[in-house]
Order: sequence, then structure tokens, then C-alpha cells
Amino acid sequence: MKDKKTIFSVVVVSLIIIISAVLIGIAIKKTSIQIDLYEADVFIDSNGNMDVSETWIIDYPGGYNVRFRDIKYNKNHYNNPLLSGLDYQNDKSTFENSSVEVIVHDLDKNIDITNEIDVGYSFNGDRDELGQPVECVPESSTCESIFVNLINYGGMKGKKAFTYSYRINGAVTQYSDISELNWVFFDTAESKIKRAELNITLPSNSYSEDEILAWGHGTSNGYIKIESNNKINIVAKNISSSDKLEIRTAFPNSLVSGIDSSHKINGNLKEKIIDYETKLADETNKRIVAIKVVNVVTILSVFLTAFAIYKIYKKYDKEYEPEFKGEYLYEAPSDIKPAEMSYLYYFGKTQDEDVTATILDLVRRKVLILKDKGVEITSDDPDFDLVLADDYDKSSLDQHELVLINMFINVIGDGKKVNTQDIKNYGKKYGNAQKLMDMGARFAKTIKSEYKNKNYFENARQKASSKGGLMFLVYILLFFGFLIAAAIYNLVTILNIFVIIILAIVYGIYLLTIKRRTKYGNEEYAKWKAFKNFLENFSDFSDYPMPSIVIWEKYLVYATSFKIADKVMKQLKVKLPEISDAQGNDQLTFMSGYFYGRYNSFVFVDAIRNSYRDAKVNAMSTIAAHHASSGGGRGGGFSGGSSFGGGGGGGRSR
Repeated sequence: MKDKKTIFSVVVVSLIIIISAVLIGIAIKKTSIQIDLYEADVFIDSNGNMDVSETWIIDYPGGYNVRFRDIKYNKNHYNNPLLSGLDYQNDKSTFENSSVEVIVHDLDKNIDITNEIDVGYSFNGDRDELGQPVECVPESSTCESIFVNLINYGGMKGKKAFTYSYRINGAVTQYSDISELNWVFFDTAESKIKRAELNITLPSNSYSEDEILAWGHGTSNGYIKIESNNKINIVAKNISSSDKLEIRTAFPNSLVSGIDSSHKINGNLKEKIIDYETKLADETNKRIVAIKVVNVVTILSVFLTAFAIYKIYKKYDKEYEPEFKGEYLYEAPSDIKPAEMSYLYYFGKTQDEDVTATILDLVRRKVLILKDKGVEITSDDPDFDLVLADDYDKSSLDQHELVLINMFINVIGDGKKVNTQDIKNYGKKYGNAQKLMDMGARFAKTIKSEYKNKNYFENARQKASSKGGLMFLVYILLFFGFLIAAAIYNLVTILNIFVIIILAIVYGIYLLTIKRRTKYGNEEYAKWKAFKNFLENFSDFSDYPMPSIVIWEKYLVYATSFKIADKVMKQLKVKLPEISDAQGNDQLTFMSGYFYGRYNSFVFVDAIRNSYRDAKVNAMSTIAAHHASSGGGRGGGFSGGSSFGGGGGGGRSR
């Protein structure tokens, strides 16, 4: 049934999209670097210096051999609006070269491989595996780079842990009323970081936990916990490769009593910092709410689309329930032409089999006369003449039949007859090939024009599109709504927008596939379907009385349009002895030769079908060859040398 096919098509399209997305995700995952963890222990001493011991746990695919860890150490006072009007020029931090240490573990083998690898430093003037200076990218006077080379170890494939220890002198800044560490621990990475955790230890003190303040920036998917008056725990998850992990912690000045005067800025900033961070927190909360709303709306849009498709299916796409319930029908439901039956059965589509079926029907009705030139037909490629009868009733013919007669008799033939070999070879000339394709298209167009008013089909697609078109307004509003939300709240809504686009495409494809027969049309379809079932299986009915062979000529015409002629003919060869009028029946036409022992099969059916099929193949080949040799294209194969095209480039990862 057509309604099942429609549902199946929608399900298949949806599954293809889902499976493709999953496979692409798996492929990307297998060929990309994965950072499972960034973990750092940060210690602040009473002089305001910061010692960091950080570990990166990274899972590498094959092909990677070296890693750079760039560490920036300048204070970003220039862009800090809270310091406007204050003198901060002397407050600069430095990187202590002598404090650096690197340890590398192969986690798959659970071994320390530090002694088996090469390590280089930008501050030592070392060079990488390519002989280039180890340096930060982009190069900066306030950044140091640590280079790790695992080529001699066999590369970095698998899970590795890189531990870096270093010291930043003067990391803390002290104001008149408070001191702070405001630090970005990283602002780029090879890939998304699944989890990051920082443990910050302040100098021992006697203050309450309320005097210790802390905020995080760069990701809203995390939390900060002040565990004691000198312990702060920060956890963040799913940090994108272009995001940053920035921490600000503020505490009483006495915790860094030994801080150098160069790191002191005269000015009260405690309230400013609190107000600023409170404002950012409010914005972050709004951002969190916004992304939740966007995600919920995206999920709801999926269900809304499914609901809309279901409602449209029930109202405009589901076929009517026919009154006829039989599985088999032993005789044709009506005497309509095979092309009309096919038009009803295949939802208005016309196929090559309808040409063969129409020719067979014209022979059966003796509008066309079959002649074999009086010779024995034993070859695999028999030759017949189709002769137009002198006394045929033109008024009994439908327009598509007249089109076909004109096509075969007048255009391909000589005005009175046509030979099957002439049909087959007609498309070998370019002009004839174009004519053949045009006439075939005209045949199909004529059938549609003749039977469009037969009350077989509803205008379901137009009705469904008119009523269901409001969903596209929903998709448009969601599309631009997600873009606006991304701009206002700094959200990443690419996936949400992608889902909306896919839903709109699936929904649009479904609307375009909607077709439904009228109640009358579906009633007739049910009968013809039962008749088709009978034709496919009639040899299984042992008690079925075989009708006249003349009737089987008519049935074979319909079987041709049903695309089951071969199966029906195979059964008929077994059943023919049971038909009493099989021999000497002068009403027979294209099946008569079988009973005189001259043909070993239903060769005429094959001859007509094969001649028209071969004619179309020849025509398409001729047209394709003509276009290929006309010089209209500019295609070609590969050649040596260069075409001097622009573009190019590559990445830095190695």
C-alpha cells in the first residue's frame, strides 16, 4: 500500500540522516586528538609568586609525534576596565626558566617515558624536529614554549600524560584593599577538553572562608568551591578548543605580605571587582538559561515535526479503507486500457512497459496486425511486421493510442507498417534519437492529460502543503531565533541550527511525496491489486477453471503493465494444455503462433518489449555521444604539469 511506502520513505530518510551523523561522528572521533583531562595544582606563596604543576591527558590517533606547550605570562592590565586611571605600568610578571620540569607517561603501558624522549625550550634557543626554533605561535616576548618530541619513542599514538611544572613570579597583584590572582591558564588546545580541574592553595591564614573570593571565566559549564580559607577547587567540563580557562581569586592583602612593591597598585578595587563579577555572573546565568531554552526548543521541534507529519499523514496521505477486502480477483475489474490501469496503479506514472502493453492491446483488438513474413522464427532476435489495419475504427482509440500509432507506423515505419528491427535501430541517428525521446515523453504526457479527470487522485499534496506550510514559518523563526540568541548570549548554536535545517528538509521531502487516491480510485486500486496477485499465482489454484485463451491474451496485456509478463507467460506454458480453445482459434492474435508449433515461446511479447527498450538505449547512447563530441564541455582527465591554480595551505599539528 502506498501509505506504508510513504511512512517507510520518511523513516528511511530520517535513519540515513541519523546514521550518517553517527558515522561521521565516529570517524571524526577516531581521527582526532582527544583531551580527557587538564589537571593543575596551583600554589601561591606569600610573595605573590605562583607555582603550577599541570597534567594534560591526551589520546592521540596515529601520525602525531611532537607537542608544544605555550605558556603566556604577561598581565593583561592594558585591557582591564577596572584599572582605568590607575598606574599599573610596573606590575609585570616573569617566567622563571630554572623552575621548569617536564614528565611524560605512556598511560597505555603505564610507564614513565621521560628519559626516552627529547624536550626543548624556547628560552634555551632549542630547535624542534624540523630544525626550527622552538617558539610560541604567534611569537611573543612574554611567552615561553616547551617542546616535547616522541619520534624516537615511536610517536604519540595512544594515551599520553604530559606533566609541566613551572613558576610565574609576580603573578599576584595587590591593591589598596585586596589582592588578586587573575590568570588564564590556557586559551587554546588541540581539541575539546572533557574535564579540567584546578586546585589553588593560598598561603596559610587565620581568616574565615568568607574572606576568600573566587570566580571562573571562559566556560559556563563548571563550578567553584572554596573548601577552606586557603583551598579553592575549580572544575569545568567540555571546554571547546578555542575557549579559555580563566580564574580570578581575591583575598586579604596580608596573605601576600612579602609581595614586591612593583606588584602593588594604589587604588581600592574590592567593590569594583565584586560588582563586575556579579554582573558577569548574572549574564552567565542568563546564558545558561538561554542555551537550555534553545536545547529544549530544539528537542520540542523534533517532536513537533513528527506530530505535524503524523497529522498530515492522517488527514491527507493515508489511503481510504476500501470496501473490497479480497486478496485475489479472478478476472479483470474492468475493461479500461492498460495505460489507464497503470496510471491508476502507479500513481500517475507511465513506464516503458505501458508502450509494450498498449501495442499488445492494439494487436489484440486487431488495430495492428502481426505478420512474421512467412518464415520460421527460431532465432533469439525474431523479426516481425506490425501492419496498420485498413478498417480499424479510429473513434475507438484514445489519444495516447493514436500517439503511439503515429510514432511507430508513421514516424518510424512507412505509414502502413513498421518492422521490429527498424524500431530497434531507429535511435542510432541523432535526429531520430531526439524524435524517439520526444515521442516517448509525449506518450506519457498524453496519458496524464487523458486520465487526470478520472477521479482517481485527490489534490492531496497541494492541500497538505497549504495547511502544513505553517511549519516552515516555525522553522524560519527558530533558525533566526537561534542566530539571535547566539549573538545576544554568545552561544554556540550550530548544532541546533543544523537540526532545524534537517527537520525542514525531511518535512519538505515528506510534503512533496504526498499522494492519495480518491475513495473511488483506491477502491479500484484494491481490485486491480487483487487481480495482479491472481496473475502472479494462478497456477497454484488447482480448482481454478482456466478461461478462454482469448481472455488470457487480454490478461497478458495487463500483466505487461504490471511488469510480471514473464512470470505469467511461464505459468501459461504449463497451463495451456488445459485450455480447450487453445488450438485453431481464429480470434487469437499475438499468441496464435504458439499453437502452430512455429514459436518456442511468447516471442512477440519479447520482440516488442526488446525492440522499444533497445531503441531507447540506442537513442540515449546516440544523444550522449553527440553531446560529448560537440565541444560544449570542458571536462578531461589529469595531465602533468601545473594549471597554476590558487589556494593551498595546511595545519600546524604534527
